[in-house]
Amino acid sequence: MKNFFYALRRRPVAMASFIILIMLYLAMGLAEFVAPYSPAASFPDYSFHPPNTGWYSSELGFGPQIQGYAVINEVTWKYARLKGEHNRISLFEKGEPYKLWGLIPAERHLFGVGPDSKYPLYLMGSDNLGRDLFSRIIYGSRISLSIGFIGIFISMTLAILFGGLAGFYGGFVDWLIMRVSEFFILIPGLYLILFMRSILSRNMDSGQSYMIITVILSFVGWPGSARLIRGMVHSIKREDFIQNAILEGIPAVSIIYKQIIPQMSSIIIVSIALGIPGFILGETALSYLGLGIIDPAVSWGSLINRDISTINNLRNYPWVLTPGLFLLVTTLAFNFIGDLLRDVFDPYFKDRLNAGSK
Repeated sequence: MKNFFYALRRRPVAMASFIILIMLYLAMGLAEFVAPYSPAASFPDYSFHPPNTGWYSSELGFGPQIQGYAVINEVTWKYARLKGEHNRISLFEKGEPYKLWGLIPAERHLFGVGPDSKYPLYLMGSDNLGRDLFSRIIYGSRISLSIGFIGIFISMTLAILFGGLAGFYGGFVDWLIMRVSEFFILIPGLYLILFMRSILSRNMDSGQSYMIITVILSFVGWPGSARLIRGMVHSIKREDFIQNAILEGIPAVSIIYKQIIPQMSSIIIVSIALGIPGFILGETALSYLGLGIIDPAVSWGSLINRDISTINNLRNYPWVLTPGLFLLVTTLAFNFIGDLLRDVFDPYFKDRLNAGSK
């Protein structure tokens, strides 16, 4: 951990990525407080409303505020600014009542415009039903960001189990597990995911869809890691302390998990960091194609699917691309952190850092 922060201070891009990920996961955990509205809160009179926040007006001076807009064309949803119509944005403003984590009743939000405002707050614009896009992105992060950790946990558990058994026992066990893993690797991952999801019922609630998607992504993602772990286990089991444990009659599973796996902890940590974006993108792809999360649940993939439907939408309402920007930034942040971790666990990395700073 000390080496991680040592290297993090010398990698500005990795530091920025680390801060971004912390902020995203904090917002995810405090979604009810951070988001000014619930994900289902709708303002039908303001479909495809552009972002309406600003920092200066002649009426209110400097400070965060919203600008009033009026619809001038309800077919293409064109808006015009209303001169003199502004409302301040306040911190810890009262808004929709909610229960934080489903337990603590509250009505204060991180920011808002208050009940007296004639216009809703659209930090990042609205969707086709007038729902606040920022609020939906924050709530959607609960699925899109958590599925990465849950998926990689299941996937790495399978990889460690099957890869460890293949590397430790060798012979027929090794041959069978590796042939099965190669079968999955040879099939293009996206097509396999789409096939497995399409044969299941679409009439599932959001909780069932979430679990099914997680299991599918984990089932598809374990073979590559299993082959890596198999090779390392095959090498480590030849060490004297492992041979002594075998001679003492310690069960193979205990040897794998208590003595061999700790020797590979650095590789496993790097694999986890680099593997999480794949699960996030997998959920996004399924939701974008209508095979993943659907209303009333919300994820970044479902937001992209729902709003980025035509070139006309992209041209007239470019803010609907915002969920894709969050997805891109998150994916890049995990990759930069993964690259940093890979270097941190390199025994010569600290020497190279010290040499470069001289």
